[in-house]
Amino acid sequence: MRTAILLGFSLSITSLASADPLIEKAASLSTDGTLYAYEMTFKTSDMTTTGKIDPSAPEGKRITVYTPVKEDWPEDFEKGLANMDKNTTGDIWCKEFADLVPLDAKQVAETDESMTFTFNPEPPEDADGMEKKLMKKLEAEITLAKEDGAVLNYSAILPKPYKPAMVAKINTFRMSATCERAPDGRTYMQKFDFEIDGSAMMQDFSETTSRTITKLLGPVG
Repeated sequence: MRTAILLGFSLSITSLASADPLIEKAASLSTDGTLYAYEMTFKTSDMTTTGKIDPSAPEGKRITVYTPVKEDWPEDFEKGLANMDKNTTGDIWCKEFADLVPLDAKQVAETDESMTFTFNPEPPEDADGMEKKLMKKLEAEITLAKEDGAVLNYSAILPKPYKPAMVAKINTFRMSATCERAPDGRTYMQKFDFEIDGSAMMQDFSETTSRTITKLLGPVG
């Protein structure tokens, strides 16, 4: 028993020692800094919306819709807009993806400017039980800048259908983010795509969304 414990401890130390320094650098980055307003295009399978988001504005006035005009808003659009406005904080930073990377992520590519790793994402602390189970099934890839560990790209895919419960099944899960540098050096989610489909309680569901920050505006806080 003592030998097994010592062996396990030794393997753990070896694993930590072999962690790539760039992964540790990425994990140590901060999201603190300037708050930006931005213009964005939001697409679903049903419609395309363009507008301006100012996270420094009072609740209820953070989102200005450019298109479609209010007369063409579909049912429940205003309710969804109010919910999005309420939850707008200005957190557009790609650093959150670095927090999902385990220390034993595998390096699969390298250029003069970046390194790419593959891994199974580590669920964030606030993830619920179902999210944790799903994330363990995902295969993810992240590209980090050698300069400072900033996230340049992130993607995750469910390689095969997964049943999180007896009455639910996820057939497709894909997400990807392309990151760009803000004037202060942090990388933000310039483009984010998400797709999921499956069934739950004998009902099929499907969602496809795409968010693109078309213009990063001046600092607002």
